[in-house]
Amino acid sequence: MQKMFDTLFEHSKRMVRYWWLMLLTGIALFVLGILIFVYPMQSYVGMALIFGWVIFFSGVAQVVLSAANRHFITGRGWMLAGGIIEIVLGLILVFNTALSAVSLPVFLGFWLLFRGFSAIGLGGDMQAMRVPGSGWTIASGVLLLLCALWMIFQPLVFGTTAVIVWVGVSLLFAGAAACSFAVQLRRAHECFKEE
Repeated sequence: MQKMFDTLFEHSKRMVRYWWLMLLTGIALFVLGILIFVYPMQSYVGMALIFGWVIFFSGVAQVVLSAANRHFITGRGWMLAGGIIEIVLGLILVFNTALSAVSLPVFLGFWLLFRGFSAIGLGGDMQAMRVPGSGWTIASGVLLLLCALWMIFQPLVFGTTAVIVWVGVSLLFAGAAACSFAVQLRRAHECFKEE
């Protein structure tokens, strides 16, 4: 049993070297959130196409991160499933722009809801590994969940302006959560290198 645990620990050391993929995803989400506030009127028109590509590439990054860490058990299945879901959702949004423009608040709400659950789960995994600062990832995931639920339960009441505001805020939270997780992975990588 100890040998199996030692093997898992050694493979976990290799997993954290890909922390920069999560950082790139977080930066892309954060920048997109800022751009929505800078260009609010143009944002809604082009939002479906932009989000399609961002969600697609976010899914690709998660699938690559999950595949590169096939020996790291904790959270890998959720990361792989989430990446595949994001790739499919991204392709739907890219190739059906009119459909996604009409249903954008609901699509984004569910996508952000999943990102929130993912951040909470990954933060919990990092907390189990005693990585300092994992509470920030969990807190970011909770805030992201609240924003996502608001969008899902009242997509038409707030109108276009509110959707733009909440999408922008939610993306800022999603980017912050991904960057926080990347920093934790980097810290874990540095701790593993010292041992």
